[in-house]
Amino acid sequence: MPITLIKIMKPLLVAALFLWVIYGANLVSSQQIKVPVKGKKWDIPLNTNAVLPMSWIPAGTFTMGSPASEPGRKADESPQTIVTLTKGYWLGKTEVTIGQWKAVTGMNVRDKVNKLLNDTTHYDFMGKKMLIRDFMGFDKNDPGKVLANENDELPMYFVNWHEAMDFCKKLTQQERAAHRLPKGYEYTLPTEAQWEYACRAGTTGAIYGDSTDNVAWYGANSGKGYIGKGFGNPVTGSRNVGGKQPNKWGMYDMLGNLWEWCYDWYGPYPGDHVTDPVGPATGIYKVNRGGSFGSGINDERSANRATNPPNEDSAWRGFRIALAPVK
Repeated sequence: MPITLIKIMKPLLVAALFLWVIYGANLVSSQQIKVPVKGKKWDIPLNTNAVLPMSWIPAGTFTMGSPASEPGRKADESPQTIVTLTKGYWLGKTEVTIGQWKAVTGMNVRDKVNKLLNDTTHYDFMGKKMLIRDFMGFDKNDPGKVLANENDELPMYFVNWHEAMDFCKKLTQQERAAHRLPKGYEYTLPTEAQWEYACRAGTTGAIYGDSTDNVAWYGANSGKGYIGKGFGNPVTGSRNVGGKQPNKWGMYDMLGNLWEWCYDWYGPYPGDHVTDPVGPATGIYKVNRGGSFGSGINDERSANRATNPPNEDSAWRGFRIALAPVK
């Protein structure tokens, strides 16, 4: 290159490098690091093909439980308790799907069932040590009998409480490493109070919509038009997430489709007014909420509670995750 040309280009190259350092690097940095912003929805990037959409749930106060006048109510939904949640949080718009589970764990639902059926660990079930397959009454040599449909858009089923929490912990580690985890927050199961508050979305009735059929897949409608492998006669099973009307905060399937694990041990409500409750310190059963494709209409209520041993796996139970303040 001629010396004259080098002399002309040198200051231009220096100027270009200066502009890159000042503007270009900052632009790349801002494009690469996208983080959850309080008050806005958040889509967790699981991999190049999958995201997990979450809705922002604002802090607030609500009445937990049901009044004596509510049809189908149960005794453990009282005393009604005024609950204040002092910090907002994000909650999955839908139950965690099979596709999202695969993206985080590398395991599909058939792998999960085979793992369950071949597990030789004796777990505690209400004070008795048993294999999971024996507790559930499953045949080790017939995994097809306990599987329904397996497509990625279905909610992930056959997940016990510990596995749901492990999923959350793995996601927390992933997002912390990617510098996308807000300070003081973690991925976890929602507390029972967080779940009911988000389910109600400001409503005070038995359900958040105009009719159970419009918001939930449950025993009376889940078999209608069902296609593929399932359970019972007529054959039925869970449906692709997001197929019914959402509540006012954009949450789908809070009622019906699959029961959803909550963080809390099961226990009585305290009554009066509480702040940021997390349930009893110990217990035998974990709470699950929302009803399922196989449950009756009285289970599809915002206040309804159910309980199961944390080691139990079921085709009727899944989970939805929260990005919530560290407990």
